Amino acid sequence: MNINQMKSAIAKFRKADLSVIKDAKLRNKAQSLQGKEKGFTLLELLVVITLIAILATGALIAYEDVGQSAEAASAGNAAATIDRAIRTYRAVENVYPNQWDNLVDSAGSQLTFRAPIMDSFLAAWTPGVSGDSGKGDAMIEMLEESGIEELQVVNAGGTPNGDQAPNRFHNESTGDSAEVEIEDGDLPARFAVVPNDNCQAGGAATALVDYPANAFDTTVTVSGNNLQNQYGDALEGDECHVLIALGFGGDAAASTTFSNVAIAQSPTYVRNTGDEDTEVNPETHYSRYIGLFQAGEFNFDVNEMQWNETIRLIAIVSPDGKNIDQLVSEAQQ
Repeated sequence: MNINQMKSAIAKFRKADLSVIKDAKLRNKAQSLQGKEKGFTLLELLVVITLIAILATGALIAYEDVGQSAEAASAGNAAATIDRAIRTYRAVENVYPNQWDNLVDSAGSQLTFRAPIMDSFLAAWTPGVSGDSGKGDAMIEMLEESGIEELQVVNAGGTPNGDQAPNRFHNESTGDSAEVEIEDGDLPARFAVVPNDNCQAGGAATALVDYPANAFDTTVTVSGNNLQNQYGDALEGDECHVLIALGFGGDAAASTTFSNVAIAQSPTYVRNTGDEDTEVNPETHYSRYIGLFQAGEFNFDVNEMQWNETIRLIAIVSPDGKNIDQLVSEAQQ
């Protein structure tokens, strides 16, 4: 360190906020040196340099989580914005955006390019076909009445490669995928859903709903409908709901283009955790926000599945299963 660097360091020290020094004795010594008008002795100079290092360390600690907080803040804002945009579109047009991404492949298996954390809150459910115990007919009619006439489904085992971005892989022009035409009476083989252990409570419920009690990740505890209930208080702990997860991909936004309340884009979610089990990386993972739709409820009093006339948007969540409140809370930490 030359003389000019030492003078600069001392000048910075005299302006520094010393309140970050927790040790009272050391803080008092620092404040005493800070107010000194004349030059420092060599010993005092060494003390000043040490204090500057302490202050620098304190600043690094203070800003250590700024990146993660910024990511969470951005994600919370994006989720809230897309939630409002979809609900506004629904209120004006009386339908939801048309083309959504099915979050299991054509065989009903997990997407090869999913973020592993998606397995912690999703499972697969077989809706059946037209005429199958009412499930298939009910789902087709419900989706059509809701304005969802096409679902983008990736072919079994399909994996993005080369210039194919994971977020565009559901699109027919760029990926190994196909459109399932709901308006023609077709349904995907399976839907991604949020599991509910209450649907296994009775034989009739199991026969009519055949709904998963566990997530793909079987280490996740599903008890008393805790997964669904965290997304909507109306989905109570003793009830059996069909809660479908659909990705709001690029085609969903594009399908609103000619509306007076068009949704400009489908936002991307990024989560850098340094852990491959929990991160969401748009370069390798599906990173669109996800709409959770309630399709019906099993009524145990009359032993009957009651399907909605239209699906109901319960929440918009990130690909790692966080709702708006959770994302906003992370941004404040």
